[in-house]
Amino acid sequence: MLILADALSDLGQEPTAVPWTLHLAAGWSGSAEVRTFHLYAPPRLRSIRPVLSRLHNAILLTNPASAALLAPVEPGLLEAGLTALREVHHVPIALGREAPPPPPRAGLDLPARDDVAEPFLPAGLALGLDLGGTGMKACASRGGVVLRAQSAPTWPDGEHGIDSLIHRARQLLLEVANGEAADSLGIGMACPMDVAGKVIELSTVMRARVESPRSFDGFAHRVGEGICVGPVSMFNDLVNLGRWRASQGVRRLVRLQIGTSFGGCWIDANGDVSPVEMGRLVVDVSPGAIQHTYLPIRGAMKSYLSNYGISGHLAALTGRQMDARTIGHQLVEMLGAGAPEATETVEWLIEALRGVVLELHAVLPGITEVECGGSMLVGALGRAIQQGVAARSPVRFSIPSRPGFDGAIAASAAPGLGVSLRGHKRMGSR
Repeated sequence: MLILADALSDLGQEPTAVPWTLHLAAGWSGSAEVRTFHLYAPPRLRSIRPVLSRLHNAILLTNPASAALLAPVEPGLLEAGLTALREVHHVPIALGREAPPPPPRAGLDLPARDDVAEPFLPAGLALGLDLGGTGMKACASRGGVVLRAQSAPTWPDGEHGIDSLIHRARQLLLEVANGEAADSLGIGMACPMDVAGKVIELSTVMRARVESPRSFDGFAHRVGEGICVGPVSMFNDLVNLGRWRASQGVRRLVRLQIGTSFGGCWIDANGDVSPVEMGRLVVDVSPGAIQHTYLPIRGAMKSYLSNYGISGHLAALTGRQMDARTIGHQLVEMLGAGAPEATETVEWLIEALRGVVLELHAVLPGITEVECGGSMLVGALGRAIQQGVAARSPVRFSIPSRPGFDGAIAASAAPGLGVSLRGHKRMGSR
């Protein structure tokens, strides 16, 4: 694995390095805020992939209306890479020739507001459902205190269809409700949604079991019928997590989640939450970087920091098939038994996460912490990864105290949170 930030650092130290400039405009008017990034690399072919990878990551994280690259090479050399980026992002990407020298500039972070809205905590029972591609988790809380939590496979063998999913989600919620009627229900789901909770697209796993995104129209109310007597909300799972952390006063934090895919969001200095499809973040720029499953990019984290990426890596090392649904448990068992393949995989994960943190630090100036969750990070595996990444990170790196259930806990709080959301126009893009 060749980490993008390391590759750019090496290129920037070469004697022939010159500036390559990225302009990201927040709007289309002449007064729109423009964020500028300056990279240094020789004006040669081997600089193009790392520079375009950073441009891709900057567009992904900052969600601009348009972008421009001022590059010191012939436009023809960039044509193929820019065509791929335009297909991924669907935003205008202009191309210039010579980049001016970078002007001095202040930090891009904004001052934080002093007012942090207190979340509404109902006196009665609040239920939360976290619906992932591999597993679903539910919790019941009162006044912010978790009373009960349970988990179940999202898709047991042979199950398919929206009616089956609703039935099993209701069973899990009834189990944690323990005979009480709930005052509220929040649902988090790992897929792109609009602000109103309408499912725009499905993950690969979910699409294989459910006919189309339209099958989820009215899903939240069907799940909550007869169980919840109060408000029901449904958001993207990482949106729930971001809004929950923002309501606690957390600022300048990026939240990551390892699961069936690799998701994330970031909370700015004002407490606004921006969901990001972190699985598309490019970190590995080595010649052997893994091809994305359906996008024209390589080295994206969906193929590394996910159940399927990890199971594929372990399968290649051991020569035997691995079940992606239980890969976290398998990796922990192998690690406890001292298997060298497990130790190598943990180091591989640490290196990939280090690359992610370096990209976040480069593109989102002002972030002070990166937090990573996911069921597999419970226990010894989580501690090993936290220690390994934290030792090599320019910002604080942490794993939450309940990485397996904090998605359900955040969902249970969701109906009472008044936290602003940003970046939704890109959540349904290809």
